[in-house]
Amino acid sequence: MRTRPARRGLDLPAPKSIAPPEEPEPTRDERMTRRVFLLRSAMVLGFGAVLAKLGIMQLRERPRYQAAAQGSMVRFEPLRAPRGLIVDRNGTVLARNRRSWTVWLVPAELPDDEATYRHVRDQIVAALGLDDVLVVHRPALPPGEERAVLDALGTVLGVPGADLAGLVFSAPKDRKYVIVRDKLRPEEAAALRQEAKRLPGVHVLNRFDYLAQSAAGSAVPVVLADDIPRELALTLAANPAALPGIRVSDDKLVREYPAGPEFAHILGYVGPITKEEYDAAGGDSPANPYRPDDRVGRGGVEQAMEPALRGQHGGRWVQVDARNVIVGELVERRREPVPGLTVVLTIDSTLQKAVTAALAEGIRAADRAAREKGRDPVGSGVAIVLDPRSGEVLALVSLPTYDNQKFVHGLSQAEYQALLDDPFHPLVNYAISGEFPPGSTVKPLLACAGLQEGVITLASTFTCRGAIRVPTVWDEAGGNTYVCWLASGHSEVDVLDGIAQSCNVFFYNVGAPGQTPEGGSEPLHYYIPGDPAKHYFVGLGIERIEQYLRQVFGFGQPTGIELAGEADGLVPNPRWLFQTLREYWSVGDTINVSIGQGHLACTPLQLACALAAIANGGTYYRPRIVRELRDASGQVVQRFESEAARQLAIAPEHLETVRRGMRRTVTDGTAKGKFVLTGDDIPIAGKTGTAEYGEAENGRYKKAHAWFTAFAPYDDPAVLVLVLIRDGGEGATFAVPVADRILATYFGRISPETGARG
Repeated sequence: MRTRPARRGLDLPAPKSIAPPEEPEPTRDERMTRRVFLLRSAMVLGFGAVLAKLGIMQLRERPRYQAAAQGSMVRFEPLRAPRGLIVDRNGTVLARNRRSWTVWLVPAELPDDEATYRHVRDQIVAALGLDDVLVVHRPALPPGEERAVLDALGTVLGVPGADLAGLVFSAPKDRKYVIVRDKLRPEEAAALRQEAKRLPGVHVLNRFDYLAQSAAGSAVPVVLADDIPRELALTLAANPAALPGIRVSDDKLVREYPAGPEFAHILGYVGPITKEEYDAAGGDSPANPYRPDDRVGRGGVEQAMEPALRGQHGGRWVQVDARNVIVGELVERRREPVPGLTVVLTIDSTLQKAVTAALAEGIRAADRAAREKGRDPVGSGVAIVLDPRSGEVLALVSLPTYDNQKFVHGLSQAEYQALLDDPFHPLVNYAISGEFPPGSTVKPLLACAGLQEGVITLASTFTCRGAIRVPTVWDEAGGNTYVCWLASGHSEVDVLDGIAQSCNVFFYNVGAPGQTPEGGSEPLHYYIPGDPAKHYFVGLGIERIEQYLRQVFGFGQPTGIELAGEADGLVPNPRWLFQTLREYWSVGDTINVSIGQGHLACTPLQLACALAAIANGGTYYRPRIVRELRDASGQVVQRFESEAARQLAIAPEHLETVRRGMRRTVTDGTAKGKFVLTGDDIPIAGKTGTAEYGEAENGRYKKAHAWFTAFAPYDDPAVLVLVLIRDGGEGATFAVPVADRILATYFGRISPETGARG
């Protein structure tokens, strides 16, 4: 019997770990595709970077590279027009030009490499001795904390933070760096560098770095140093390839004032044109007569005659190689500059210096007297000499003066601040810009008006006992007292003695009107000491006084002289008083104006012109300081003839009466015996003046300007002299001797150089 085999279970293999399927080895074609992809990606990124750089170069940096590319082939160079000369009436040169060497910085041409830049910078700084400057980098000031930073900086510098803020934020918006102090001394620069570390946005930079950063990328040259020695200039120019971004030229002209500070207020000076002035003149358009680095007139004749003096710039196109070295010129494209015109003044330079010396001596004498009496020091004044027959100004002096040559080369902030802080303000031309009460020198003008209007006659007299009392509407026994300068009085005074003796009481009557005041029952009147009777005013009144001073004698408006900075003066009236001071006009205001006091103010030149019109018999000439303009060949281009602005609306007989009173001032009045140099054979007429101001005590003032004016010869005046010594006390004491010396010089009685008798 067959047996069946035994049944067995399913025999499975032992379990094993499951591994991922292996990647099949790439084929040769697959390996090639991956490499191509990577290569293409790298190429795309590379080309993208190149395109981005090209975009930056063509868009953002296009001006820089365009300027560099053009500069390596053809470059435009300006040919500067020489500024016109200024000479006196005899041809003596007062302002001229001197060719000088200048080092320029072209920011766009500076090397990009830091090491090369530093090498160029260090060489130039050492060679030129460039100073450090303290600047505020406006974009770096912390937002919202700008004022705090500037206040802290102000504390360091010892100046109000508000002043710094005004300086920094008044600068043009595109000016990122603003200089707040320049020409720093080494120790000052070191100290400020330490302080700047805690003041964000404040830096001490060398001038080279300041200019390079302020005009970064600009192709417009900026001045690094002016008027450097010729040997140094030639050394720097010898190898231009070694100093990229630096140019040296001798085409710049430096303004010189060989006549000295005596002429500073007449001439003014030249200074860099501001961006606002450049833009106003036309900006970068071809019609603009200026270049961004030009100098323009500041003050005096330099500013007033700027269009005639500046000339017309020319230019040339030069070929340069890659090293920026000139290799040729496109002669056919050259445009020659046209020199500015020569300005011939009416000034006599010899007389100007003599007048300056005479005025300086008068100021010193007044100062000595003031100090002896314990009063404030005296240090300023004016002297004017003009021809009353034509209005020509022969000398015009304002003291103290300043050295205008220093402004050409540039003052440090400390030097400029010292001028601003000087209590006698040397930068102010008091002759045309100072406004002062004329005091008694206005009395001849009031006499003319009073005679013309009939409020006084040659026979009119008034009693002077040293003062008058003017009651008020509500207080007949009280009121205000108005004194005469002579406490004992002048007794009975007519118009001739009123002028000669400068009697205030007489001119109170010329000025105060006869109207009935508001709320009153009778016309304005006054009382004389010791006399109970009422004396009634019958004078001009402020309306007619203003009319004559403005329309006839030219007060309250510029004279029109060819000098920059002329002031208007002030002729007050009731409307002005209320609008300005919120006060109502009273008879006292009219009385003060009648003797040249109160709110009345004029410039010395305004007063001189008005008195010259009286001296010459009634013709008001516009004052002139420019005689003619000449071209470079010496030909007269324009002649400035005498300009009779108007005839005084005063009858000839009244003018002669006033002239007689002024003659009596010298022979029998307040100037009697004061002329010792001029000589008795030269008849002189004049008028003293003492303009009091400040706070009065018992009707008297502690401060007074000393005035004197004179013309000669009396019968046929050829010259008028006006002298003002500010705070100089009585006019007859110090101002008259100055006029005496000036007239003696004019008529040849003393030497203009030494002051010795001729």
